[in-house]
Amino acid sequence: MTALRHALCWYSGDTDLHARLGDVVVGALREGGTVAVELRPATEVALRGRVADELGADAVAGLLRLERQAGPDGPSGQTDAVRAARVLRAHAERIGGPLTVVAEHAAVHSGADAYWNEIEAAVHVALADLPLELLCFFPDELPQPLVPAARAAHPFDLHDGDLVPTGEACDPRRLLAERPAPVPAELGPPLVDLAFDGVRLRDVRAAVDRAMREQGFTRSRAEDVTVAVNEVATNAVQHGGGKARLMLWTPDADVVCEIHDSGTLADPLPGLAPPDPGAEHGRGIWIARQLCDLLHVWADVEGTHVRIRAAA
Repeated sequence: MTALRHALCWYSGDTDLHARLGDVVVGALREGGTVAVELRPATEVALRGRVADELGADAVAGLLRLERQAGPDGPSGQTDAVRAARVLRAHAERIGGPLTVVAEHAAVHSGADAYWNEIEAAVHVALADLPLELLCFFPDELPQPLVPAARAAHPFDLHDGDLVPTGEACDPRRLLAERPAPVPAELGPPLVDLAFDGVRLRDVRAAVDRAMREQGFTRSRAEDVTVAVNEVATNAVQHGGGKARLMLWTPDADVVCEIHDSGTLADPLPGLAPPDPGAEHGRGIWIARQLCDLLHVWADVEGTHVRIRAAA
């Protein structure tokens, strides 16, 4: 069961988008709810103008903004979903009340289709415990091969202002099985390239801690990131055949680590949902995602791979 209501909303052209989006947002605000937006700049400007005209400047100031940050690694729907969940969960705990999120599909970068598929799957897991409506607006000229995938990602459709169940349960992990998560941008030869097993996990921690200190990170920040990498490295040893590989870079003032193992990725979206307080396992990747600026998981024929970035 999920508290999230994740809906597909079709539109025809910018004028239609602005009208449909405005109706939803103004209606939610009139009912005393909060609205979070993740939109193209031009769409957001049009929306804010309508909200200001109908509800005033205070209503505009109350809109929450969710941002996608491609960054030097390329887009990561997992990381964007974690950031959005953090903002929305904090708002729900602090203020409560009805919460509506509106997002717009836009091919704004290469690999956009893979990214869209990943983030639709990721938010369905990361936001599942939150009582909110997530309305995803898609152009009706979407390429035909993507239409079935768009429908499969959303268990609701928006019709005449109402959310109507499609009768199909979204399986986010199946979405990624059919179109895997994107591979991050190449970084060139690593500064550290270390093969390790369970005995050499201490060497992994030492390499990460040393790199963090040399890059000028504080002691507490270095400890946090070292803990995060150790969680991922431990999982790699336990589930990847007993051996794994650490690669480490220090581009600009950042520290980037990758953990590679030869194991099969059973869950393409690990650590997105808050762990069950009573569970004995499953906290490691969740904790690591909270401690890092980016944690991106992908898989290929060679095994499972995780990139972690600590930004200065």
